[in-house]
Amino acid sequence: MKYNIKPVEEMTIEELVGQVIMVGLPGKELDSEYKKFIKDYKIGNFILFARNYQDTKQMKKFMHELYTYTDSIVGSFPLVSIDQEGGMVVRLFKDVTFPASPLTTSATKVENAPFETGLIIGKDMLKMGINLNLAPCLEVNENLRNLLVNVRGYGATKEIVLENATLFVRGIKQSGALSCIKHFPGAGSSTKDSHLELPIIEDSKEQLLNYNMYPFVHLLESDALMTSHCLYKSFDELPSTLSKVLLTEVLKEQIGYQGLVISDGMEMKAILDHYGIARGSIMALNAGCDILLLCHEYKEQKEALESVTKAVYNHEIDIELLREKVRKINAAKERLITGLEKYFNLDDYKVIFEEHHLMQEIVDNSYTLIKGKKPYLTDKSLIISTPATVASIVEDEFDDRNLAKVLRTNFSKHDIFEFGKINESINLDDYDNILIYSYDAYLDKLQMKTINELLKTNKEVFVVSLKGPIDEPYFENLQNYACLYEYTPNSIRTIIKQLKGDFEFNGRLPK
Repeated sequence: MKYNIKPVEEMTIEELVGQVIMVGLPGKELDSEYKKFIKDYKIGNFILFARNYQDTKQMKKFMHELYTYTDSIVGSFPLVSIDQEGGMVVRLFKDVTFPASPLTTSATKVENAPFETGLIIGKDMLKMGINLNLAPCLEVNENLRNLLVNVRGYGATKEIVLENATLFVRGIKQSGALSCIKHFPGAGSSTKDSHLELPIIEDSKEQLLNYNMYPFVHLLESDALMTSHCLYKSFDELPSTLSKVLLTEVLKEQIGYQGLVISDGMEMKAILDHYGIARGSIMALNAGCDILLLCHEYKEQKEALESVTKAVYNHEIDIELLREKVRKINAAKERLITGLEKYFNLDDYKVIFEEHHLMQEIVDNSYTLIKGKKPYLTDKSLIISTPATVASIVEDEFDDRNLAKVLRTNFSKHDIFEFGKINESINLDDYDNILIYSYDAYLDKLQMKTINELLKTNKEVFVVSLKGPIDEPYFENLQNYACLYEYTPNSIRTIIKQLKGDFEFNGRLPK
């Protein structure tokens, strides 16, 4: 395949606009309706979600068609992005090496884990024609208690976040793919989700520069940066995505960042409810965004494309500013060609055993004993578990993984229940101890109530959280507590290994 890049000077206004808007695709193939949409609006770049992915064979075919068709319409190959952070935020999840979560890679004993994870993710993406990873998150998760950041971040201090995010970015870069640090200027202070509302952060400029922004200030080598939709009152009365103060004066001029600036999803309520797609898209481009993300709705994608095009013709957006943005996009595409030529072909995808084994080793060595004793089984142990559920809009419900099912397969002689399915006639006197595997218990009243009632009994109870230590403050009389930092096939295997024999808890909290 030839990777063409059309010079900016040869592009029409419509082609320029098609390069600065990145749209989500509706399905698992390029149908005639969406081909017409690409052709009509000269769309040049795309973002993928779990809805677009069936398996590696389907994705390779889909991306080859997308590259070929996009090139035939706009004369350039597309940027194709994805949120492949690792852990519970992944879009490629079947037939690939399953990547560890950011917090797992910080907690593990395995050296250089964030770098190795980034390298593996980048190569897996490029093999399927996906070339821009919208990761890593640079939010600082103070005391590991921020419910929105949680396992998507690298730790509780700005230094840990910077160190490990830098390694991840370098791994992605070595693969030949592009990385995107997010969400500038850092939303670690927020307790509200910008998917649902407009978060307002009251921190002073000094606090933001020395804390939230710290990893961004010192990680300038990332190819791209994604904005936050939070409103930072000490800087501006507009959300970061729409703020020329933050994106141009602070980020580009004061900090010196030169990579692509990409908006978070423009359909999110923080923008949609307060500014609208049309006005918000024009404001974001004038503020300093180089690419606008329109992830889901055809109607809103169309409205953004039309409003931006009209704004260029009306001189509300300077055409030279638009050309400058597309030159940056073309430069990023130039950097991708070597990696795409190396990895992107129609050969069947094969999981590389050494990479799969390394990822499992990273998760095994992240298992952290926080207090008390290690979980252990006797012939009379009661085990209680929960299925994985989607706790955040950024998480996709991509399979039916269920720890209880795997435990029953491996420990068929034990009583193993899920929360809500515990036999009411059960007699705790029949058991030596109780092992509980929880997941986002703070969001689940049934989990919380059940665990706290069992902690009041005279039984030896072991609680293991599968999404970091976020639940610990909600448990009462907690004596034995451990955690993993993801609910994935890898962490399920780690749990089985630990229960079956000699196993060292090598993980440490990234604080």
